[in-house]
Amino acid sequence: MTSHVGRLYALAVALLVFFLTWATVAARPWSAPATARADPRAAALAARQVRLRHESVVVARIVRRRWAIYRKQLRQRQLRIATVNRANAAAARQVQLAASAAAAPPAVSGYSAAAPSVRVVSLPPVTVTRTS
Repeated sequence: MTSHVGRLYALAVALLVFFLTWATVAARPWSAPATARADPRAAALAARQVRLRHESVVVARIVRRRWAIYRKQLRQRQLRIATVNRANAAAARQVQLAASAAAAPPAVSGYSAAAPSVRVVSLPPVTVTRTS
């Protein structure tokens, strides 16, 4: 063949036939008839998948219910904590008011009703000697 165009067409047809043959062999249409029975492993896998999906739905429902209960209990606990904190703050204010009222009694000549001051005492260190 002396025609370059003819050689290119021959090469293109040869490549086309090669790849079509390759695709046909890779597909193996002769090895698995359409009426073949299903693989028992695939059936077991499908059954397991259905069971796991059902379990995941059940678990999600349980988790949603538990979170709802938790959030409700958390709100109640936070309300109780806020109530106790308000009561403590009110009691602290009452103590401060009582302390400020008691801190300034009418002055008596020569007498100061201030709170006693703290005395710091430094003592010598304790030493223990053992004699046997």
